[in-house]
Amino acid sequence: MGVGARVSRERESALHAPVSGLPAMPSGWIFFCTERELARGPVAGEFLGRKLVAFRARSGSIGILDARCQHLGADLAQGRVVEECLECPFHNWQFATDGRCKKIPQSTTIPEFARQKSYPVEVRHGLVFLWNGPKALYPLPFYEGEEAEEFVCSEPGPIELNCPWYLVGANSFDSQHLYSVHERVLLEAPQVRAVGEFGLSSRTVAKVGQGTWYDRFIHSFCGPVATMTATNWSGSLVFVRVEMERATTYGMVSLRPLEEERVLTHIFAFLPRSRSAMAGRILDSLRTALRLYFIRQFLKDDARRLEGIRAGALNLIDADAELARYFQWLARAANGIPGTTGQEVNTKNYEGVRQ
Repeated sequence: MGVGARVSRERESALHAPVSGLPAMPSGWIFFCTERELARGPVAGEFLGRKLVAFRARSGSIGILDARCQHLGADLAQGRVVEECLECPFHNWQFATDGRCKKIPQSTTIPEFARQKSYPVEVRHGLVFLWNGPKALYPLPFYEGEEAEEFVCSEPGPIELNCPWYLVGANSFDSQHLYSVHERVLLEAPQVRAVGEFGLSSRTVAKVGQGTWYDRFIHSFCGPVATMTATNWSGSLVFVRVEMERATTYGMVSLRPLEEERVLTHIFAFLPRSRSAMAGRILDSLRTALRLYFIRQFLKDDARRLEGIRAGALNLIDADAELARYFQWLARAANGIPGTTGQEVNTKNYEGVRQ
């Protein structure tokens, strides 16, 4: 076999390498519930075959715990809040927001095992987030250059997808799909850069197509060119800003893996807060709801095409160079390992990632 043929076969093998190194669930911030839901009592949520429960103590602090009681496995989500604790519905054991058992009615001593796994919690815009891991590696992020307090947020828009979680955030680094799915024609090469130790940002400038009513509406009322900046944090949270001639849209996507090939996404829309408090109380919720509607319309085709994709080898070509770098970055960030964009890597020596 000649040298050229051997190099060609080695390169083809690298492009068809299976992906390895991705965790079943990324280590990062994930939306859990709203404060409004917590006001009605404990809130349960599914996380990759596990059931978790969130509750608000009387003092206002919020805890998120494994819902299976360490005693006999009762469902703590069926319990009630008693002062600073969540009380098990079976034997009335009481657990604090950090998971420690504070009271066992039938015993004067508390065994060492009487502790629920707890998760770091952050609250913003009435949204409750948990960190998937024992300790948060970075603060809950927001849009670069913006102050969270100056924005209002929509209600969550849930979309459940039958696909591996890691393919959802990959769309921001897949320039081929911008044209094939959204009819966006790139006007310049995508720009990818690291944001801190666990964020990766992609910036694209594209001409808006006119093949659908949505695109024609956006083209006419917002402008013909869209500059999109998508910042992915550890694979669990994506902040997207789309700047056009007459409008700027802010969207956020939270990913919660439910099973190996099933993921629950929550979509949110953000808008700068109204200057008038009175007008804001009336209009802000309507404005964010309308913006969320248009974001969901844009993502509808993505959701349809992601449906049914199964985990497996990634067969990449040279046009997937940025996508390859993204997966290499994700294999580190989703495991809680700080790193860079891997700009020195291309598809010729791509090692890939596998769930």
